[in-house]
Amino acid sequence: MNDSFRSAVPDVLEYLFALQQEQVRPREARARLQPLRGRHSDFRIDLLVEEVAFEQSVHYDALLCREGEGTVSLSYCPERAVPWPLRGVHRWSEGDLVRVNANVLPVHTAMACLDFIWDEAPIIERLINLCLIQEELEREPIELSDAELQEEMNKFRAAKKLFKAEDTRLWLERHGMSHESLERYVSENAMVPKLRDRVAADRVDEYFRQHSKDFDTAWVTRLVVADESEARELANQIRAGELEFVAAAERCFVDAAEHGKSFLTAPFAVIERRESATAFREQLFAATQDQLIGPVPIEKGHVLLKVLKIVPSRLDDRTRATIKMIVFDNWLAERRQAATIEWCWGNASKTD
Repeated sequence: MNDSFRSAVPDVLEYLFALQQEQVRPREARARLQPLRGRHSDFRIDLLVEEVAFEQSVHYDALLCREGEGTVSLSYCPERAVPWPLRGVHRWSEGDLVRVNANVLPVHTAMACLDFIWDEAPIIERLINLCLIQEELEREPIELSDAELQEEMNKFRAAKKLFKAEDTRLWLERHGMSHESLERYVSENAMVPKLRDRVAADRVDEYFRQHSKDFDTAWVTRLVVADESEARELANQIRAGELEFVAAAERCFVDAAEHGKSFLTAPFAVIERRESATAFREQLFAATQDQLIGPVPIEKGHVLLKVLKIVPSRLDDRTRATIKMIVFDNWLAERRQAATIEWCWGNASKTD
């Protein structure tokens, strides 16, 4: 063992001893890891955590890695607890869903977050993102004040209609979660916007400079017609001045309602250049006020657009928030590309 490992290993062991002897919970354990990482900055130090919900116990292991030399695995097991190698005999990994680098996402944690991400496919990609976000927060933690955590918990309870203590208790029972795990989950979700701000902090202005035209906006009123021939007839009547655009929209709405059909789209929209359909993007953003565009084929039929105003891009609060999302998504995509991903559940070939 070289000198660098000789100096780091005792410190890491002392840290693991303290975690077990003081019965430190995972959130505090990760916070205590930061000074240790600071003292041994030439190493990558990862903390592996296994919680047993039934008995409220926690087992910690540490990986001490130095590029080009290797990794030392360290763990400490108190008396009457099950040592790490013997846990493997009892299929310790059957509750794990995916491992991304050194971060393992348990199945029960993934199931708890499905309520929030089910409508935001693809789920597999978002589960990997969850691991990468947790990894980054462990590497450089973000602290929430008690007031911030309480505010996020209030938002969560309001969203789930958990207005009474009994409502919250029943929800926890149904989802197999403790109040501590719920608090940890809510706090981790609250950290994501702060992490997004940190990742995008010095990149927003430069991104806008390079992609400013993407944020030009068109204010339009629109009409979607299922039948192409009907859409063309309406367009000809509007251009000839025989029919007002609003009157055409009213006629289509009444016709749809009489036949028990829903009106296919909202009549007014603000469309950013980057989000507009390729089929009419250039025509739309070259249009003048009150110009009619279409009909253009889209997924739901054929759309007619009347341009109300074209607004050049500006770096306002809304645009800044959008760019932060884009930069953060790009950052996650880079992390996914570089990550070592091993699925511990299901058919791995389906998740490649």
